[in-house]
Amino acid sequence: MTINGFRLPDSFLQAVVSGSVRREVGSWPLRSDRDAFGQKLETELGQVYDTLADIKRETTELTNSFEPNGVYGDSLAEMAGPGAIPDIVDFRAVVCFGMSGDGAQFCFDFRGNGVEPRVIWWDDVYWRVVAPNFASFLCLFDLHNAESDAAGDGRGT
Repeated sequence: MTINGFRLPDSFLQAVVSGSVRREVGSWPLRSDRDAFGQKLETELGQVYDTLADIKRETTELTNSFEPNGVYGDSLAEMAGPGAIPDIVDFRAVVCFGMSGDGAQFCFDFRGNGVEPRVIWWDDVYWRVVAPNFASFLCLFDLHNAESDAAGDGRGT
């Protein structure tokens, strides 16, 4: 699957095809309160887009949602936290593949590496890197407990 000229990672495609990232209700909780680099992280995985149409739509929407406006686009140091990267103003090499439980975007960042993109997330007021690749990103979440919770045994969140 290719979006904007970028081939989506095999680990993403395998997860989508297998259905391991599909969930009808709720969110997948983090295994711990740390990202793949050991930095504090507070989020959950709400949805992974599994159709080309959804990925394209959400990727196109990034430009509308994150338009430089005198606040966004200036990468204010006081707004930065763990893993912060400069505000993105050119989304041509960024592909949105999912969202957190609160609706914040998870994206592949192909800038600087067109082969294996890192995973970035909109952390309320700044973009941050949460994993070096999608396989590492998936390891952040307790997908097993989420499935158990969906089955009604109460072990997930």
